[in-house]
Amino acid sequence: MARKIVVLENIRSAYNVGNVIRTADSLWWEVWLTGYTPSPLDNPKVKKTSLWAEENVGLRQFDYTEDVIEECKKLHISFIAAEITSTATSLVDFSVDFSWDIAIIFWNEVEWVLPQTLQNVEKVVYIPMQWIKESMNIWQSTAIFMWELRNK
Repeated sequence: MARKIVVLENIRSAYNVGNVIRTADSLWWEVWLTGYTPSPLDNPKVKKTSLWAEENVGLRQFDYTEDVIEECKKLHISFIAAEITSTATSLVDFSVDFSWDIAIIFWNEVEWVLPQTLQNVEKVVYIPMQWIKESMNIWQSTAIFMWELRNK
């Protein structure tokens, strides 16, 4: 089975991180944390929300996103950003050989994916929105991506 990883870059909400970890556990994804994203290893709010799922998800922590990028390169993991840009591909149209290992980085809810991170991804993919809003909560976004890409 291909390795699938959610990377959380500078996420502020401990509750969102805990919910992402729980969702990842149910869909067999790993979770890598970077920057100031809170961890269940040292934040009781994350631990409470994740309900021990952190023990099953292949949780890893990195100080900097550059370290995640280097680790993905070393392990030959395709590195993709979930973001809205002028060149991004819709998740509906996104296709890649999912027998490959893949890591998808998700953004800080205010600042979005860091520009230096976007320069190092292989692809940028967004969730098409139907009405006025252009984005949604980080937990909702990761859940949609994990579900859509679970068996591909």
